[in-house]
Amino acid sequence: MVVTREDMIERAIAMTPKLAARAAFVEDTRTIHPDTVKDLWDTHLWSILKPRHYGGLELDFRTVIDVAEHIGRGCASTAWIYGNLISHDWMLAMWCAKAQETVWRDNPRALIASSLVAPSGNAKRVDGGYELTGRWPYCSGIDPSDWMMMGAMIDDEGPKRPIWLVVPRPELEEIDTWQVMGLVGTGSRDVQCEAVYVADYMTLEPKETRGGPTPGTPHVPGLLYQLPVLGLFPHILVGPMVGMAQGAYDEYVTEIRKRNSTASSVKLAEQTQIQMKVAEAGALIQSARTLALDNIREAEHIVSNRVRPDVLTKVRWRRDGAYAAQNCVKAVQLLQSIIGAAGNFLSNPFQRRFRDIHAAGSQIQVIFDINGAEFGRVELGLEAANKNI
Repeated sequence: MVVTREDMIERAIAMTPKLAARAAFVEDTRTIHPDTVKDLWDTHLWSILKPRHYGGLELDFRTVIDVAEHIGRGCASTAWIYGNLISHDWMLAMWCAKAQETVWRDNPRALIASSLVAPSGNAKRVDGGYELTGRWPYCSGIDPSDWMMMGAMIDDEGPKRPIWLVVPRPELEEIDTWQVMGLVGTGSRDVQCEAVYVADYMTLEPKETRGGPTPGTPHVPGLLYQLPVLGLFPHILVGPMVGMAQGAYDEYVTEIRKRNSTASSVKLAEQTQIQMKVAEAGALIQSARTLALDNIREAEHIVSNRVRPDVLTKVRWRRDGAYAAQNCVKAVQLLQSIIGAAGNFLSNPFQRRFRDIHAAGSQIQVIFDINGAEFGRVELGLEAANKNI
């Protein structure tokens, strides 16, 4: 089966109305709609970053932005789950062959959620692997998942350092903490465990994913899996956020074209201040999309030339990813400032868009104050604070 990125984008576009119709259900139940999980398999959209070796499509990384955007236009929580889960297919291909076989050989439809908050976990060195203990927050997309990708700090005689571990979901106790204002449907609850054994081959240190060959390269040699994880990770979130903002923009513009002011009966589309804010919001969304895609093209070009991107380049990508994400937040804020009292009704889907984009924009990977400062450090000649980039 030959499937292109354009095919996948068209399939995502076709799903958008269904996702929008299911968005209220997703928020009410705090989980992805079961029909959506099936639709994403039927259309092969779950498989865009999975290696061909395991039945995936192994498309280029830019597809993440385009597909997640159209899913986000329909349902923010679904797009957030989608972006997170497919990113773990991309990452698992960097693990050794035995880890990939363990997850995918008998179940090529296995999905992987995560909490890569390393300080929340302790990985104690034992014979042949680690004993994992901890409690982790923000496990987005855990409901349809079979495995969990966890972050922890290694506990041995060496210096403290992070490690990523892949664990069967049933090994973790789930704690329903996800009572929130935005991205409600992601079901991002906590998990915990005590002394769960994880074999060496199911682990990977982040420093091995800085760009270039990884332990998984001999098994899955595609250049897609040699892109730097932390250098590009904010872009996984930018795709859904562009979709959230574009969905809010499209709904707002459609409504305002027909609406008259309640107070004066003046046609709202004729008001200059509304025209100006619509123009600015559209430019912010387009700039976010363009910036993210441009960074990914640059990363793909660098890796295709068998060059490892330097730290300054990677922190610049992270700066740009965070800036793009915050542009999406600003775009929705602009529209909210001119929607009027109609936007306050729970029956208006705009209020969900507003809550969801602000929840997304508070994720640490896309906070500009953090990622901008990291770029500034390196640009000004200091070492990066994050040694794993």
